[in-house]
Amino acid sequence: MADYKPDISVICRRAVALADGQGADFDYSPESISAMERLLAGQNALYKQGQLTDIYVWNLSVMFGVYLGQTMLRCGLADHGFHWITDSEGVPILYCGKEDYADVNGRVRARITGEDSENIRVFFEFVLDAADGMFDNIPKDGAKPLS
Repeated sequence: MADYKPDISVICRRAVALADGQGADFDYSPESISAMERLLAGQNALYKQGQLTDIYVWNLSVMFGVYLGQTMLRCGLADHGFHWITDSEGVPILYCGKEDYADVNGRVRARITGEDSENIRVFFEFVLDAADGMFDNIPKDGAKPLS
C-alpha cells in the first residue's frame, strides 16, 4: 500500500459538486446511482466522439468510483467488512479480504469508455446482492445445485 492516503470525503464532495452542476442529486442513496448512470451515459457519448482526454477519464473514473464505493459502503457493504485501502500508487480500492474487492473505479471507467452493458446501477445492485450471499448457492462450475 502507498504512504499517500486520499481523503475519501474530499473526493466524494467533488463528485457531489460536479453532479450538482449537472442537475443530478448525489445523496448516497441507491437512486443517486441511477443519476450517476445517466451522467456517465453522457460522458460515454462524448468519449465515443473523441472529446475526452485520458486524464479526464481517469480523474472522473476515480472521483465517481469513490462516490460509488462510498454509497455501496453506506448501503450495506461496510456490514460485510468492506473498507477503503490504497494500491501502490495511492488509488482508493474498496476491499474486503484477500481476494474480495469491488473495482468501482474500473467499472466507472468501463462505463465511460465502453458500452451500455457496463451499466453502473446493475453493477451496484450485483455487488450488494453478492455481498448479501444471493449467489452463494450457485456452483462455480456451472452445474445446477442439488435441491
